[in-house]
Amino acid sequence: MRRPADSDPPGDAPDVYAGRAARAYAAMQSRFCTSGGLYRRDGLLHRPGTAAHLWPFARALVATLDLAGVREDLVERFDADTSIAERLETLERYWDPAGDAPAYSSDVLGTRLGRDRYYDDNAWVGLALVQLERMRPGAGRLDRAGDLFRFAVAGWDRRPDVPSPGGVFWVEQDRGAGTRNHDRNTVSNAPNAELGLHLAELTGAPVGAQGLVGAEEMYRWVNATLDASRDGAAPATGLFWDKLRSDDTLDATLWSYNQGSMIGANVLLDRRAGGPRADYLARAEAITRRALRHFAGGGYERQPPAFNAIFFRNLLLLHAATGDAGLRTEIVQTMRAYTDRAWSERRDRHDCFHFSRGVTLLNQSAMVQLLALLAWDPGAYRKLA
Repeated sequence: MRRPADSDPPGDAPDVYAGRAARAYAAMQSRFCTSGGLYRRDGLLHRPGTAAHLWPFARALVATLDLAGVREDLVERFDADTSIAERLETLERYWDPAGDAPAYSSDVLGTRLGRDRYYDDNAWVGLALVQLERMRPGAGRLDRAGDLFRFAVAGWDRRPDVPSPGGVFWVEQDRGAGTRNHDRNTVSNAPNAELGLHLAELTGAPVGAQGLVGAEEMYRWVNATLDASRDGAAPATGLFWDKLRSDDTLDATLWSYNQGSMIGANVLLDRRAGGPRADYLARAEAITRRALRHFAGGGYERQPPAFNAIFFRNLLLLHAATGDAGLRTEIVQTMRAYTDRAWSERRDRHDCFHFSRGVTLLNQSAMVQLLALLAWDPGAYRKLA
């Protein structure tokens, strides 16, 4: 969907991206947000008025935070305080306190829909709360973020007799989808490793570790099991495969968000490293270079926009850490090129973005995130999660 030329100047300045982000956010709210604060589920296979799953809701929360991180004078008619408070209030409608490790349900409680609890979904929520804390100290509900990391630790596979023992399952076991699905994924381990590392940095102590399981164990499991470079001359420099399936076969799909999460985990490990410099930053840089080459030439267009948004926000976390000026430039230029193409080719007259599944909350919130982050002061990228 190529848009005719309009009055927007080229997308190469913070004020341009801020204006675009505000328009995309307004379109997201108008199309999906209900008067009760919930977001409508998109797609055809649901009852009218059904609320969005936790995964797209969490990305809309992140979009709200990213827009709130833009300088106030660049964003008109956006009440950041009220918008954040509304998202946090709605988030609690997904909270399921059941069991020894409570967490957020895949759906709003009180509905007839399934109440599966996914370890990746809860990692995204935990990381959003961490980012809120970094943006507004004291506001991030770190106690709740700690609960979510403890939920991830409880999801560690403790079976001794399976290939590649360990790893966090994708979905909580022994209930709902977890009675059939026993996948262990990069996406259920790397983002939770990031969550644990952020919490350790913010609180000064590891959070939620039980026995020998913590953030570094999740990170090491991905390197040992799902790293495409594990048998080469430079292991732990990716790219990273998707998952070890329930039947112990490997899904070697290369999703952009998995690369981003491992880049982010390495940056956080580097930030924590004391004494002589560890090689974590070099790993993050190497994975980034490989990923940028792999997805060049139209590769980003074959990835879901929500995956790309997670990929790029982790690259911006590296941007704040690396001393390689050329890599910093490449990260921002690649992000701009992808976002500018979407703005010119995927946007309709209502500022909604059309990708392979039409206009969805996931796609729309992804574009809000990317546009907003391009308007941030680069000095604030360290606050991302």
